[in-house]
Amino acid sequence: MALRGLSRLLGRSFYPAHGRLPAEPLQLLAAWPQQHLSSNGSSVLGSTVGAAGNSTAAANSAGTTTPSFLASYGVAARQLHSDLETYRVSVVTGNLRGAGTGSAAYVQLIGSYGESDKFLIGNSEDEGLERGSKVEFDVQVPPIGPIRRVLVEREKASCTATGDGWFLEAVAVQGPKGEQYAFPCNAWFGHSDCGDFEGSLERNLLPLVESEALQALAVQAAPVTVAVSGVAFPHPEKVQKNKIRGVNMKGFGYGGEDAYFYATGQGVFGMGVADGVYMWKEQGIDSGSLARTLMETCQHMVAAGCEDVFKVLSIAARHVESEGVQGSCTACLLTINLESGKLQSATLGDSGFLVVGRGPQQASGAEDKLRIKFRTPQLEHEFGCPYQLGHHRHANSPADADLSTLPVVAGDVIVMGSDGLLDNMSDKEMVQQVAAMLEAGAKPAAMAQQMAKIAFDNSLDKHRVTPYSRA
Repeated sequence: MALRGLSRLLGRSFYPAHGRLPAEPLQLLAAWPQQHLSSNGSSVLGSTVGAAGNSTAAANSAGTTTPSFLASYGVAARQLHSDLETYRVSVVTGNLRGAGTGSAAYVQLIGSYGESDKFLIGNSEDEGLERGSKVEFDVQVPPIGPIRRVLVEREKASCTATGDGWFLEAVAVQGPKGEQYAFPCNAWFGHSDCGDFEGSLERNLLPLVESEALQALAVQAAPVTVAVSGVAFPHPEKVQKNKIRGVNMKGFGYGGEDAYFYATGQGVFGMGVADGVYMWKEQGIDSGSLARTLMETCQHMVAAGCEDVFKVLSIAARHVESEGVQGSCTACLLTINLESGKLQSATLGDSGFLVVGRGPQQASGAEDKLRIKFRTPQLEHEFGCPYQLGHHRHANSPADADLSTLPVVAGDVIVMGSDGLLDNMSDKEMVQQVAAMLEAGAKPAAMAQQMAKIAFDNSLDKHRVTPYSRA
């Protein structure tokens, strides 16, 4: 028995009639992860997810160790000790069989203005990374601003070592002013002693989105599968003038300067869209080549099982640079852990996504109406000048991307797109359309086509009030 769970759409660029003509192509994808239920209606949870749910309680009851570190940032930093800020970091090891490790690990905080040194933990019996443990430590670093991600690396074990696998549940950080950050992980570092899980020894942990996402954590995680479809087609003027055609293949598509991908690897699903800048044409540069190369590289990494969305974007950007591909583009990527429903996203520019869903069941037994549970911000230097990857010296880097982690549950809908979708359909309109299409039982391909048509029609209507015309 399967319950339709999560839908998703990716939109492509259209400019509304207020100020700009819709000279960009359209790309849309629709996907449905599905929650698996047993025939009697109870959830069948993966062993990793189910056991991980008990880790916090076990960790809270276990003793904690609290080492303290003073980073050495050169003579000047040591002399200006009063300028250092203190962060308290908590590292929680899961309560799974074989979750603990005898190997040490490194933790690094990356903020908006800088980054800390890498701090060694778990290198003694007093502060080991044992099953169900929580290691707490204070670090003193120069001001680095709000924490944007946490890098965790586990040391490589010797070839004769046993029990080298480590299951990290989460890292929590308390800032110098009491601000709280949560970085969920729920993943293996190295080879587990049971279950035959193999994980990377290095992971970038992204901050958990607050409010709705925190409430959703109370819902027990469940495995999901994904049904997905995509469509891309250029603007008719480009078809007539330049004989451009949209290309849509399984897992990859492009039209004009823009490209999308979707892929499934071992335990992970991912998708993304890159919005190429058309104006490079005036200098003889095709941004479409950059967008396609970027998305193809992301596709290969997700298919190889890489869940770390920051790593996917970073390596893809470095590959584009090494190939000497010119142009620029915005990008929006996300990955979903198929065992737990944990979503990670990286957004650079004015592309983005919304999570549409229902809140917890009300006391009356009636569910809330569909509403927006999360929305990515638009990253712009100024209006009409979004953050973008590119070959020029003013281009942004993956480090400038907005990074988020949040859970998705059965019934959630993710609407993801470039400025063409988000500029031409209001949030309210998208929620209404999603609700109508779900009620009509629309499939992913039909949903993508319908959302594309609405965005396109809105962009041509000179009297239509759109998010872009209001800006």
